[in-house]
Amino acid sequence: MNAQPRLSLTRPLVVGSVSTVDAWQAACAAETLPCDVVELRADGLPVDTDWAALAQMRCCRPVLVTVRHESEGGLRPMDTAERVSIARALLPLAAALDWEIARLEEAAGLLAEARAAGVVTIASAHDFEQTPSLESLLEKEQTARALGADVAKFAFRLHSAEDMMVGVELLRCATGTTTVMGMGSLGAVSRLLYAQHGACLVYGYLGDTPTAPGQWSASLCRQSLDAMELTIDK
Repeated sequence: MNAQPRLSLTRPLVVGSVSTVDAWQAACAAETLPCDVVELRADGLPVDTDWAALAQMRCCRPVLVTVRHESEGGLRPMDTAERVSIARALLPLAAALDWEIARLEEAAGLLAEARAAGVVTIASAHDFEQTPSLESLLEKEQTARALGADVAKFAFRLHSAEDMMVGVELLRCATGTTTVMGMGSLGAVSRLLYAQHGACLVYGYLGDTPTAPGQWSASLCRQSLDAMELTIDK
């Protein structure tokens, strides 16, 4: 098994997401990347992918493995058994593993294996239509904590400045490490706002293909965060 870079949670880390074989191979071939973490969206890769061979590849950045459920933005439909099987095969590659809050219990064995291997567990929830109430988001955050997640992650569609402030309040009220991102026309600017308020992960994309609405490239995320830090330092 190849030794992989591990994940140290500082605030904020830029995540560069890839969802195609070409983008993943390019990330593994690179000596440096404009992100702190590479997210491998395994749900975007072909059904006939050789997962065991892929798990032996090495990346210059820690790898976040995501096998997203179709109802929460997955790029192809998969049943629970297939998702768990893919994620388990990719654990040797993973510094972190993302699984939906609503489905944590169905993957309890997998998540226990991940934690035993020192893999950071990220519990996520997505709403592509609207911004949920603060109360419902905090309830989900508590569910994620109770089920052992290291990080709670929330992504939801923003329709107004008032919606954007729900994410700020969520970060203020959360009881543990949390990241928040908006989707839609306000998504990009919200990600920078949330980074300033404690979101631990800021998602962009590597290559040419965004993996969610409202994403900037990882390079632009990195440049923007660096510029904000310079402004704050002054």
